[in-house]
Amino acid sequence: MREVKAAATSVKLVIPSEIKLVDLVHSAAEKMAEVAGFDPDEGLNVGLAVREAVINAMVHGNKLDPALDVRVIFTVNGEGLVTRVGDSGGGFDPEATPDPRTDPNLLRTSGRGLLLMRAFVDAVTFRRRDDRGMEVTLTKRIGSGGGDREESRA
Repeated sequence: MREVKAAATSVKLVIPSEIKLVDLVHSAAEKMAEVAGFDPDEGLNVGLAVREAVINAMVHGNKLDPALDVRVIFTVNGEGLVTRVGDSGGGFDPEATPDPRTDPNLLRTSGRGLLLMRAFVDAVTFRRRDDRGMEVTLTKRIGSGGGDREESRA
């Protein structure tokens, strides 16, 4: 890991709910992790967490309606990287998501996104936005190692 801390920088992406754009956001997440000072392995983890958040926003929040946007804001703050992902649809209820590690859900083809996000970053928070949809905030701190540290809902 590099010892250089980046100056505060923010980048905002607004994309339609089209799965073909997920790779673009993943690449942007890895680049922003590099700017923040993460090594390539940690950058990949951040990219995977952001990818899952964007897919959730598109599929569960916006119901894959390409007329509805997904907003992604990356902020390098000198301590790491904070990424906010918001949908423009009805949002989703993280409490209603079945645990993919329990027997009735082990063979389901979906439901692992939240688990992966929590594994790859230090904090995952959920906030229902007043106007519409859900916002997920992913926080990864320099030198923190893994994820699954904190979670809160507002």
